Amino acid sequence: MKKQESTIGNLITDVVKGPIPPRVDNDIGTGNLHIKVKEIVDRKGPAPWIEVLIEDERNIGTLIASAPDQGNRAHWHKDFDEWWVVMAGKLRWELTGGRIIHAKKGDIVWVPRGTVHHIMTEGDEMSLRFAVAMPPAEHIWQNDCENCDEIWESRNPS
Repeated sequence: MKKQESTIGNLITDVVKGPIPPRVDNDIGTGNLHIKVKEIVDRKGPAPWIEVLIEDERNIGTLIASAPDQGNRAHWHKDFDEWWVVMAGKLRWELTGGRIIHAKKGDIVWVPRGTVHHIMTEGDEMSLRFAVAMPPAEHIWQNDCENCDEIWESRNPS
C-alpha cells in the first residue's frame, strides 16, 4: 500500500461536518464578512498605516498603505509564504538573489518562505496592498537588503 503524503489539508484538525452559518459576523474589526476598503482608507487617512482585517487560526489578512518612497524593512519568514494583492499605486519587491518585481494595481505578488523581501512604494501616489499570511506571521528582520541602498538597524523578530 502506498503511504499517503502529508499535506496541509490533512494537518487541519478544526473541520466542520457540513454547512454551518458563519462563526463570526462582526460589524468592525476581524470577523467582518463584508469589508469596505474605501471606508477604511477614508478613516485611516494618509499613509503610512496598517490594519488587520482578517485573523483566525489559519489566516491573517492585513491592509497596508505606504506613501511614495516608503516601505517596510527587509525581512523573511521561516514557516509561511506570503502574498499580496496590489489595490492602489505601484510597488517594488526587492528579493533575495537579486530579483526585483515591479507591481501595480490589480497585480498579485507571491514570495515563498525563506526569501528576504523589502517592499517600497514607487511613483507619486500612495500604495495600498492586501497582505495574506499565516499566523503568528513572525518576521525575521534583516540588517540590510542586498538589492537596495537601505541599511536597517538590528531588530528582533516581532
